[in-house]
Amino acid sequence: MSERVIPAPQAVGDIEGIDARTGLRLLAGLVDEVVWLDHCPAVSASFQPTSPWLRHEPVSAWQPLPEPPEPSPGRQPCPPPDPRRVCVSFAPEHGDNARIWARTHGYRLLAPDAGVTAWAADKVSATRLFAEADIPVPPFVVIPATGREPAEAYWNGRWPRAVAQRAENNLLGRGTVPVDGPSGLRARLEAWPDEPVKLSRFSPGISLTVTACAGPDRTVVSAVSHQLVGLPELAASWGAHCGNQLVGPDDLPEGLYGQARAAAYHVGEVLRGRGFRGVFGLDLVEDGGRLRAVEVNPRFQTVVSLVQTAEGATGLLPSLGLHVLSFLLPALPPPAAGRLPAGLRPSQLVVHARTDSVVRRPPLTGRYRRLGGAVTGPLDGPPVVSRLTDDEALWWAVAHSGPVTAGQELALVQFPGPVAELLPRPRLRPGASAWIAALAPDAEEGDGCTEKNDRNAEEEECWHDRNAWKDDRSARQDDDRRTEDELPPLRLDERRMREAGRHAIDLVIDRMTNPGSRPPCHAPSPGTLRVALDEPLPEHGTHDLPGLLDHVTERALAEATRLDHPRCFAFVPSTGNFPAVLADALASAYLSVPGAWLVGAGPTQIELTTLRWLKTFLGLPDGHGGLFVSGGSTANLTCLAVARDHRLDGRPQPHARLYCSSQAHPSVAQAAHLLGLTREQLTVLPPDDDLRLDADALARRIGGDRRAGLRPFAVVATLGTTGTGTVDPLDRVADVCQEEGLWLHVDGAHGAAVAGTPRGHHLRNALGRADSLTVDPHKWLFQPYEIGCVLLRRPELLPETFGVARHALDQGYLRPAHPAAPAGEEVNLSDYGPQQSRGLRALKLWLSLKTFGAAAFRRAIEQGADLAEYAAGLVEAHPELELVTPPSLAILTFRYRPRDAPATWDADAAQAHISQRVCADGGAVLLTTTVRGATVLRMCTINPTSTRADVAYVLDLVTRYGRDI
Repeated sequence: MSERVIPAPQAVGDIEGIDARTGLRLLAGLVDEVVWLDHCPAVSASFQPTSPWLRHEPVSAWQPLPEPPEPSPGRQPCPPPDPRRVCVSFAPEHGDNARIWARTHGYRLLAPDAGVTAWAADKVSATRLFAEADIPVPPFVVIPATGREPAEAYWNGRWPRAVAQRAENNLLGRGTVPVDGPSGLRARLEAWPDEPVKLSRFSPGISLTVTACAGPDRTVVSAVSHQLVGLPELAASWGAHCGNQLVGPDDLPEGLYGQARAAAYHVGEVLRGRGFRGVFGLDLVEDGGRLRAVEVNPRFQTVVSLVQTAEGATGLLPSLGLHVLSFLLPALPPPAAGRLPAGLRPSQLVVHARTDSVVRRPPLTGRYRRLGGAVTGPLDGPPVVSRLTDDEALWWAVAHSGPVTAGQELALVQFPGPVAELLPRPRLRPGASAWIAALAPDAEEGDGCTEKNDRNAEEEECWHDRNAWKDDRSARQDDDRRTEDELPPLRLDERRMREAGRHAIDLVIDRMTNPGSRPPCHAPSPGTLRVALDEPLPEHGTHDLPGLLDHVTERALAEATRLDHPRCFAFVPSTGNFPAVLADALASAYLSVPGAWLVGAGPTQIELTTLRWLKTFLGLPDGHGGLFVSGGSTANLTCLAVARDHRLDGRPQPHARLYCSSQAHPSVAQAAHLLGLTREQLTVLPPDDDLRLDADALARRIGGDRRAGLRPFAVVATLGTTGTGTVDPLDRVADVCQEEGLWLHVDGAHGAAVAGTPRGHHLRNALGRADSLTVDPHKWLFQPYEIGCVLLRRPELLPETFGVARHALDQGYLRPAHPAAPAGEEVNLSDYGPQQSRGLRALKLWLSLKTFGAAAFRRAIEQGADLAEYAAGLVEAHPELELVTPPSLAILTFRYRPRDAPATWDADAAQAHISQRVCADGGAVLLTTTVRGATVLRMCTINPTSTRADVAYVLDLVTRYGRDI
């Protein structure tokens, strides 16, 4: 096969056709009526301007029509076809319904010759078509239907991946399946016996579709589109068509647009020479800078509804009219060319049933508008994609209420702009995903649908969809069992591990690239989750690990509030980051245990290095040290345990006293309880007018307790209270502790991170004076749960409390047979905290800092603080909102209060009601807290993906629901 680059045809312009006025005048003289036969009227509706002689009939190849009865005596036979009444079918080669309908009602069916259609549609014989047209194709081999050799004989070891195709063309993509080795090919051949199979080298580039029309005397090449195939959000199979988006010459790498049009022209000339007439599509894939032909669709395609939009915008006759003229005229009118308008890039998605299921309440066909998470419609107005606004879409319903099978088309959704990046296997943009999530019809799993489709994951850049067909499952599982019988227990073979691993990474990327794809507030009922997840102990396993990953992701992990949603302003949310997710997986795979140096020397050094980085970031002196723990609660407990041992000689002291503010975190009281202190031994002081720990009152209370014979030993100050982000007067409290000889612990779980930024630089001196400090990187350092940190001014005190040797019950505990490093140099972090077995939590922070750099973290922290100040400005400027506490560490509190509130206005109940309505709305999460005994709304803006628009949106919800009270 020639490797030449296809030259462009001589026609000028982006697309070619015939002048619209000329074509419409010819049609008016040739036909009285044109009927579009299909289950979806999108093609006829996109024929603009609307023609009175064009109508739609819902005749589908997939919905059986009864044969007309034989004429009885006295009855007229079926009327003869009227040459001026014609009909056009989407894909007549897939059934006789269109022919039956045309014959019954006296229409002439304008369908291409069945013989040449079958020849072109056959994926095997199409290679001869491309050879005649001199169009390159991916390297391939045809495996015969009979007399086959073993699969290894056909597998080309130089191909990293391949695609197996059965000869039969179809609309659901079930005839195209990826294979990644001889075992996969063997399974495919067993699934497709007694028919030839084409095995092609996989081409990883951009997929394109060119729409053209073969007329009696020439081929007309129209628009080029980016073909979307097998998107996992929409389809159940790797090869299923999922939609298209129009492209222009400037959208593609240099030369590809011209190559695509030239290839379609050459293919059309071959088809025309064999007697083919009408519209067809050519599918191409980019491979090393040149286009290769994949298949021909010798019929109308779904993309024609977009193509007609482009043709109408350039003054050309829409393809449906050109198709009709190609059958009725001996020669087409002179060609015309048109340039696509710069902003015209409509797109459409085909939504398929992922499994056998039952559809309930599908949305009606029409135009819909989306605002946030709410969708309204159908709206009045013409169903024309070119007239949509940016927040609108057209929903063309295909499925009706009732059973559907896996792969069945549910709907066609059209958008005024692109829905995905121009990539080989793109991900849908969040906006498109949100539309599908909002409009997809409710479905329940059907009786015959207990198994999920088998996934066939490949590398991220080109195998994003990961789906293989059910008929592949049996053969593959038999092969897996033969392999795994030879493996030790609890082990998988390499192929299955790679498949599941790639699938898991795709799930992670889906989650992290679509932060707004699901409502942020989601808390399903316990009964719902019990039905989905509560099941007997599985005595026997499964061979569908990707399916299990899908199941637990969809049924468990996704059934929770999205803390990383840009409009989740509750709690102090963890947003996570991708390198940190990879770090957790690597640490688990390597069984990394930074406990004993002999067991985890490298992991221990990673933790020590990351601790040093964190100290540098916070501006702490070099002498500080510590370890990573699960979170702020464990960090507070660890630090106060050291304080008790160091200040109270490690013995129970009934007269001991620990001090904190009533604004301190509940984990302080919990730690006191676990350390054996009664509630009376925890002295909780009321805050000052600014909700801070009152240093003067603290000094007076300590003095009074000493005079009463009690023994004060520690004070907990807070750097960023949970409710209001308040910072206690750290320097003044440090002075009191220094004067009284008390341990100062600073709970900076949330707020300590600000010391790494210019706006928090003033806090560094006080942090350096604290005896111990809690930091939570899974808060304002954007790490996924869980990772907290303990930092001490004298880290050598940690092993005095937690050292294993101190607590050994006998001498039989395991010890290294020889030192792993020179005596005294190795560090056993299991001596520094309560955990002997401890995971490598530090790796996620290490990899994040190495990936993004400390400067990026500083910017993200500053951005959150700036956003809180912006929110406070909006609150203060709004006549119905009242700022209660100013922004501090990206936290602010406020209330809704109408200007004409009566004396009986229950403000507390109003704030609770507003919070409930905001969360129930689904577009945001906003909770309440209590400030000085009053219920207030609380907003925390640390998420780096949150924007000013998100803040304004939530405040608008607050006022809207406040006015409803």
